[in-house]
Amino acid sequence: MTLMNKKGVSMIIGYVLLIVVSIVMSVLVYNWIKTYVPSESPQCDEGASLFIQEIDYDCDNSILNITLKNNGKFSIHGFYIRVSNKTEDELPAIDISQNVIKGGVISINAVVFSENIENSLTPQEGKNVIAVSFNVSNLGQLSKLDIIPIRVQEINNKKRRVSCSNAIIRENLECGVGS
Repeated sequence: MTLMNKKGVSMIIGYVLLIVVSIVMSVLVYNWIKTYVPSESPQCDEGASLFIQEIDYDCDNSILNITLKNNGKFSIHGFYIRVSNKTEDELPAIDISQNVIKGGVISINAVVFSENIENSLTPQEGKNVIAVSFNVSNLGQLSKLDIIPIRVQEINNKKRRVSCSNAIIRENLECGVGS
């Protein structure tokens, strides 16, 4: 009879040890993974800014021409561009960066002004304006546009792209109307 009781106790001890080991392992893995995730997202320098000097939306030929001016304090690397073809959408969600025709280089979900990892659109007069064209066929009539500037900044001794989410440009689009 006592032999059977000891077998039951040893199974309970085995389960308890299994649970304790799994909890300890999960805590160790969590602390290890936490070191790979940055505590703060990198922020763009205050004073980085783009300005839409002119928009020409040709609905008949499905071409969107945008002239951008760097009116900030710092050079800009490029921008993210999103459009919407629904007037009820609050935030444009269609990425058209892959549809650039001229004026920029296609990069990962963005349009950049140079293939080098550098901020090339300077705020210096004469070098601060660029015209970019997009083919927007098969998207229907566009109604809204968002442009988010990108800068390259050194973070932990590495050059990284930083989104200037504090400098978003939002515009409504109309066919044939330039601003």
